[in-house]
Amino acid sequence: MNTQALQNHTVAAAPSTGRMLGAYLEEIRCEALRLLRNLGLVFPVLVMPLALYALFAFLITGEAMNKDPKLAVFLFVAFSVMSISMPALFGLSSSLAMEREMGMMRLKRAQPAPTGSWLVAKIVCGVVFGALAYLPMIGLAYATGKLPLAPGAIVNLSLTLIACSIPFCAMGLMMGSLVKGSAAPGFANLVYLPGCYLSGMFFPLPESMYWQAPVWPQFHVVQLVMHSAGVGSQHVTPQFALAGVIGFTVMFSAMAIWRLARKG
Repeated sequence: MNTQALQNHTVAAAPSTGRMLGAYLEEIRCEALRLLRNLGLVFPVLVMPLALYALFAFLITGEAMNKDPKLAVFLFVAFSVMSISMPALFGLSSSLAMEREMGMMRLKRAQPAPTGSWLVAKIVCGVVFGALAYLPMIGLAYATGKLPLAPGAIVNLSLTLIACSIPFCAMGLMMGSLVKGSAAPGFANLVYLPGCYLSGMFFPLPESMYWQAPVWPQFHVVQLVMHSAGVGSQHVTPQFALAGVIGFTVMFSAMAIWRLARKG
């Protein structure tokens, strides 16, 4: 009798699907508000890629892009990867590092919230803010004729780009789990900026430097996005690029989980 009553109580106490969904949505809302209130971080990472793309597209390489469609796609992909990766990396690394420093992670574990809801919220916000930074890029490029692709190719490119913000979310979580809040942006730059240049994201690398390009996640993301647009690449197959994107996501996530499990 007591066993049956205990089982009935346990079943009755389990939260409904609606309440679980509401808890996740509330966590996402709070995370989005935290990011929006940090204007010193949000404004640069949302605006800088668009400003740099406009500078190159209309002043520096405008004529060359008009003559060479593949160059136009290459530069658009490069700055688009920058637009989806910066909010994911810098926003998540800073917020997680500050929360760890203030002891918020221990508080979250003590709260009656779904396990991992904070993690889902951070990843969702990283992807959404990356998409928000990318939308002005695609609007500007399409409206000015700087993106010589068919509508179907543009859709494939855009969906792949937004999905590829996830490995940078994982990188941001890893950085946020390793360093203090005040140091997170600096250490994230130390990891991110060399990868932008050494991966060949903005310009082709000489043959003598190509051996190290695959060690950077930006390389695999750019190659995968170029393949999704139908432009192709002479460097790697789409399967190799996809494997690289997934591999970096798993590696960064595993390091973040291991670190948070030890230190919180």
